[in-house]
Amino acid sequence: MIHILNGDSLASQFPESIPGEKIIFWEALINGQVKADSLEEFWITRSRFINENYPDVSDLDYLKLSIPEFEKILRMPSDSKIYCWFEEDLFCQVNLWFVLNLLQNHPGEVYLVLPCTDSPFHFSRLNEQELIESFESKAQFINEKERRILENLWANFQNEEVFEALKISENFKERFPFLKPAVEAWRDMIPVGDYPGKPKATLLEIRDEL
Repeated sequence: MIHILNGDSLASQFPESIPGEKIIFWEALINGQVKADSLEEFWITRSRFINENYPDVSDLDYLKLSIPEFEKILRMPSDSKIYCWFEEDLFCQVNLWFVLNLLQNHPGEVYLVLPCTDSPFHFSRLNEQELIESFESKAQFINEKERRILENLWANFQNEEVFEALKISENFKERFPFLKPAVEAWRDMIPVGDYPGKPKATLLEIRDEL
């Protein structure tokens, strides 16, 4: 049993009573260049972006911290049960799509663990017992077809095919109701003409108000 956790915050509060190996996802793929022709080129591209935009993080940090966690995903035993702990927002969903892309040839069972419906974006709001309940009773098995759908969204994101992703999210809104809002958030963040995209525009409005 292997748990892929969406960052340090969840890792720090993860219940010790839940068995299995933990892999921590140390990336924020919603930001920066993600297009590459190979995984090796992808690591170089991401390392360069992070080093240029976050000077406190060096190339060596990325090589020593982030990439080894991803390589653990690639080396997981074929009979592994894999639990992906990701939230419903676009930030987490892009990271999940990438994970499932890494797992595209893995024969193991894959499960998606989401926070409670009243807190869809915050594992951090769940106490230990609620996290245990999320694992024991709310983990969703992702079948082969569904895995292909989610991993293909990573290719759409890499190629900036937001409208193709919207079609996919619309077709599967009953099975994955969180997909469409996440993809719509991606669409809304894209700059158009003088409009910088919703996140930046919202921040500018807040700045002007204050």
